[in-house]
This record gives sequence, structure tokens and C-alpha cells, in this order.
Amino acid sequence: MKFPWTINVLAGLCLLATTTAASAAPTSNATDPSPVKITSLSNEEIRERLERIDLPFKAPINKSVRDYIKQYTINGYKDSELILGRTTMYFPIFEHYLNVYQLPKSLKYLPIVESALRADVRSHAGAAGLWQFVPISARHFKLEVNSVVDERLDPYRSTEAAVKMLDFLYKELGDWPLVLAAYNCGLGRVQQAIRRARCNNYWDIQQYLPQDTRRYVPAFIAAAYLGNYYQDHGLTPRYPDMDLQDTRVFRVYSNLSFYKLSKAVNLPLDILKSLNPGFVGRYIPYNRKGHFLSVPAVYAAAVRAYLDELQNIALDTPEGYFETFYTVTPGDRIETLASLFESNTEELLEWNGLFHQDIVANQHLRIYLPKTNRIVRP
Repeated sequence: MKFPWTINVLAGLCLLATTTAASAAPTSNATDPSPVKITSLSNEEIRERLERIDLPFKAPINKSVRDYIKQYTINGYKDSELILGRTTMYFPIFEHYLNVYQLPKSLKYLPIVESALRADVRSHAGAAGLWQFVPISARHFKLEVNSVVDERLDPYRSTEAAVKMLDFLYKELGDWPLVLAAYNCGLGRVQQAIRRARCNNYWDIQQYLPQDTRRYVPAFIAAAYLGNYYQDHGLTPRYPDMDLQDTRVFRVYSNLSFYKLSKAVNLPLDILKSLNPGFVGRYIPYNRKGHFLSVPAVYAAAVRAYLDELQNIALDTPEGYFETFYTVTPGDRIETLASLFESNTEELLEWNGLFHQDIVANQHLRIYLPKTNRIVRP
């Protein structure tokens, strides 16, 4: 959930940009062109652009929305380019869970406001991760938080918990601006504001909400705008290293030392830590539900072989079949994949040493296909 520090950071950046513009002189650098100014766009042009994003509510064009769009596209554009680069790491995860729980796809922009898409970020208020869960809320939504594992920092576990929370809030409030407000300041405070205003329209009750919550929905609208129109403002995503972008995920039930895995497959330990910030103890403990391990795609085959040995998985390729691998895409379900590959869920689970049927984006799955099969999949 949103906490004041991130909104305040955005507001502070706006002020900082106005006081440093003269000394920064970005136009003097030929490789750092000035972004297109938001002031050159009319309210009607911005409204038309927002309508094409398919937000889950009608977005008004007011001073607050324009100010946040300006912040993302002009004053803070260098930070925005880093955020845009990180979307390659996290948007497939967000899209997968939003699809599974049938929530609006545009909610994937919410963590831009929450954490600037930094999975390991922590606030002074005790919130952590992409979705900024505080410990009490994290545990309410079944996230593990201790000295070994902090699933608030796990992009997969925290995203599913956040989507469950958004789903719960929508069932309670039935209105997405109110849901976003409640995600920021709590359901009780939004319900209190509704009672005081004697209506349930976010724009009418916002005077009874905390100041940071009044900024929150406009910031979300602006984040969605950024994700769709950054090119029109001359912004270029600054992508992370390919090892952090192109990844494969394994579900691990056994104890796993990062150091031993790193040494066994020659995977740099710092990359392993960066991709798996939720394991604060630098190892994966045994867990019956399993933990998600993310590794660069180029190491997937070596990691698969290591995990097979660790978990005592020994399979013989059926006669007339060949072994290959499939990478789960957002929205995939194991039942659908079983049908696609002419197998069944029990076989897919057995082939991959899995005890749970839920799969996640980028998960590395082993499959066996008939040698006559000509299906080509990622």
C-alpha cells in the first residue's frame, strides 16, 4: 500500500527541478534532448490520450494530473527512463496475476507510484517492495516476513498479495478510484470519508481524505500516461542488463544455498541476489508451498540440471518423445498448457517436480513432445 514517502518524493522532485534547471542545462548535451513540454498539450489532447489507455475509470484533467504528468515527462524524466526500463522485468508478472484474478490490466502502473518499480526499496514507515506492504498487511495476505525470507520483496508473491488486496477492496467499494484511495490510506479512512461527504464519488470525498491520498489517484493517472506516451515526450527507456530482463523462474521446495548454486553453475552471486531480493538470508529455506527462484535465461539449463539433482528428480524420456522446455507467458494456466501439449496436468507436475498447479510468468517448464510434433513454442 502507498505510504507518504513516495508521493512526497515526487512532490520534492518537482520543487528541486525548478531550482536546478539553470545549472543543469540539459539542452547543452546533444545526447540528452529536452523532452516535449506538457504545456504544449491542451486538456482535450491529454483527455483523448487517457481515454485510449483504457483506465478502469474516467480520468479527469485537472491541475494535479497535469502536474504529475509534467513531473514524469519533464522534471523527473531521467528517473522515468529508469522506471520505463524496469517495466521489462516486472510488467509480465503484474499482467499475469491481473489476468488470473480478472482485474483491469492498467493496474500494472500502480507500482510505479508505489516504488518506482524498485523491488528492494524500503520506506521509513516500514513498507517494502514493489507494492509497499507494511508487515501487518503483508502477513494478513499470507506473505512471509522474517529474518530469512521477506516476501514483500518477492516480485511474484508480493504481486499476488497486492492483486488479492485490490480485488478485496473492489468487492467492498465497487469503484476503482475509491479502491486506489483505500490501498493508499486504508479502507476504514475511505469509508469514514464517504460517510462525512454523504456520497461515494472519490472526487467529491477527497477533501476528507489525507493529503497524500488526494495526490495518489492523479499520480496513478500520470503513471499510466507515462507508460503509454513516453515516446511522444522524447523519453528513452534505460533498460537493465539483459541478465536481469530475460529470466526464467523455478519453483523450489528444498533448501537451496545461493553460494552453492552460484559456484555450481558459474552464475554471478550479485545477479542472483538482485533477481531474488526476497531471500534476505541469501538462501532458500524448505517450504511446502515452494519458493520462486529467478535466474537469467542463459543459465536456465544449468540451473534446471542442478535443481533436478538437488530434488532427486530423475526422468527417462518416453520412447518416441523428445524433451524440450516452455516458458510460461502472462495468463497461461497449466490446464491449457496440458491440452496444448497433448498431456495432462499430472504429467506436467511430475515432469517438473511440482506439487502445485498454479504457474507464473517466465516459469521454466519441462515438457515431452512426440518426435512427430512440429509445434514451436517459446
